[in-house]
Amino acid sequence: MPQPTKHFIIASTLALLLLSGCSGNKDEKNNEEQVFAVPVTINPLERGQISSNYHSTAVLESINDAEVITRVTGIIEQLVVEEGDYVEKGQLIAEIDSRRYQLRLAQADAELASVTQELKRITAMHQKRLVSTERVDKLTYQQQSTKVTRDLAALDLKDSRITAPIAGFIASKLVKQGHFTQGYQKLVHIVDQKSLQAVLHIPEHQLANVALHQIAHLNFNAFPAQSFIAKIRSISPIINPQSGTFKVIMSLDNIGQQLKPGMFAQVALVFSTHSNALKVSSDAIISRDGQQYIYVVENNKAREIPITLGFIEKQLTEISGDIDQGAEIIVSGQHNVKSDTLVKVLNRSTESISATSTTTASR
Repeated sequence: MPQPTKHFIIASTLALLLLSGCSGNKDEKNNEEQVFAVPVTINPLERGQISSNYHSTAVLESINDAEVITRVTGIIEQLVVEEGDYVEKGQLIAEIDSRRYQLRLAQADAELASVTQELKRITAMHQKRLVSTERVDKLTYQQQSTKVTRDLAALDLKDSRITAPIAGFIASKLVKQGHFTQGYQKLVHIVDQKSLQAVLHIPEHQLANVALHQIAHLNFNAFPAQSFIAKIRSISPIINPQSGTFKVIMSLDNIGQQLKPGMFAQVALVFSTHSNALKVSSDAIISRDGQQYIYVVENNKAREIPITLGFIEKQLTEISGDIDQGAEIIVSGQHNVKSDTLVKVLNRSTESISATSTTTASR
């Protein structure tokens, strides 16, 4: 091979090696300079109503209910109601065998008539001074006693027919037709579902926050999409020394009769409400060294803002600080950023960071 050609090949090979080395160093340098944007999601800061609530549980009770009893003894001849039936006040529920009470009343009527007739005869004789005043007085007292006996017999006969003392539904039936009942035995339980109440036992330290007519929101597993309103009707004037709580009774209307006594309620008693508060998702708040922070997106970068907390309601928290309505609050990914971190907003409706949403070279 001629000498010039050999020198040319060697020179070309060296040049290619040098160029390759320079290119590799440049690529490595560019890779080192690349900065990745942290993906986040945002929600705009909004104003609205938020309340301070006390959360507890309660069991619904009927305000008006009655245990229906029998005052007389005997065999139940009729029991005309079943569980779930609606009864009006005064409606017949059951009848006790009344034959004995009818005979006692007839006997008492006869005795009263006899004593009354004798009193008339003695009174006429007394006017003629044929009998003493003492004899007349004795018969007068006997007539009064006989009349009381007659009235009691009439009352027993009336009580053999058991009627509803209130209007409502038969919640439970404790006897059956043909059973023998003793005096003052329970027959049925009636509940009025139109007006219900819920009883709360609230800790003593909340006493200053509770007032009459405050409202509460009641939720039930049976109606997950509905919330029912109750109002405080009464507040106990004493603190239970064993539990350190006081009793609060809330009433609620049940006009549609959807709710039933015995249902388990999740209660949110509203202490106070702010109507124009700045609200954020509670998950967006970061606590560090006793201070709370949120991150907002400004110019495609995260900015840390110290805040002060207010009311907390469900998953929302009232905040105040150097922040205005409409600010873009980072609600997901906030634990992966700090101030001036480049971010990529994943849920912004109009993309305004297309040039920097993937990677960018630091300058």
